[in-house]
Amino acid sequence: MWATLDFEASGLSDQSYPIEVGYSLPDGTGNSLLINPLTASDVWQYWDEFAENEIHQITRQELCTHGIPVVEVCQHLNAVLGKFERVFCDSQWDLFWLGRLYHAAHMRPSFMLTEIGSWLVQENGMERAHFHQTMDALGPVKHRAESDARQIRKALNQLME
Repeated sequence: MWATLDFEASGLSDQSYPIEVGYSLPDGTGNSLLINPLTASDVWQYWDEFAENEIHQITRQELCTHGIPVVEVCQHLNAVLGKFERVFCDSQWDLFWLGRLYHAAHMRPSFMLTEIGSWLVQENGMERAHFHQTMDALGPVKHRAESDARQIRKALNQLME
């Protein structure tokens, strides 16, 4: 049993931080949570306007107004994802943002996040390109965390059939 997870972030920089996390579960259900950057224990200031305008279309103001505190996001993820043998993501960046999220909450994840491309190569002898081709064949989705997590799940399901 496995789940998939995806993050949206303030940008693609070592100064960036997670702003939304979404997941997809084996039964097809999923969820996404906006993350309030003002509740991080460290200073989360970096903001890439290109990422906001051209990728996720989430404003910093929206996060500050409607986002959930980092500790509550981590508690939720641990409660939901901690029971799965594996949780997959599609990018090394997701591993970075997971680390940044839990560090800011002074917590540890109760699950192991695995980058899918590495797992496919190591465990299945399958080229990473097969995963990307399968993702591309599924077509575009709204670039938000839960939608991306669902797309990752669909691609992995197809590859494992």
